[in-house]
Amino acid sequence: MAIGKNLGEFALKSTSLTYTATETGGTVQGNFEGSAKGEGLAGPVLGTLTAVGAPGAKSGTCSWAGTSYLDNGEEVNGKGEGTWEKIGTHKWRIRAVNYLSDGRTIASDGQVDLATRSFTGTLYEWS
Repeated sequence: MAIGKNLGEFALKSTSLTYTATETGGTVQGNFEGSAKGEGLAGPVLGTLTAVGAPGAKSGTCSWAGTSYLDNGEEVNGKGEGTWEKIGTHKWRIRAVNYLSDGRTIASDGQVDLATRSFTGTLYEWS
């Protein structure tokens, strides 16, 4: 499978964070809201990003679950799986493959920035 053309962009803000610690690491869940722009994706977005890592890790796994409320009144639900990696001071790159309720599979490449409490990125065709 390969990444195809650019389908659009998203810009989300964190509304809350939940941390869970375990003996082998921890989990952080961030709830986000904002909007997406692009082919069949434009509209408000609500979702949860979950990241898992060992103590002191610079990378790990992540998942996304959310809904885009399209400007045409329809809804597209999405579930994604991917990875996170530290790319700077309080910044993480999030890359995932996302499965949408309309049958599409897309790739996302984004960044979480603690200073701005934002999650922004680009969506790509996955073929």
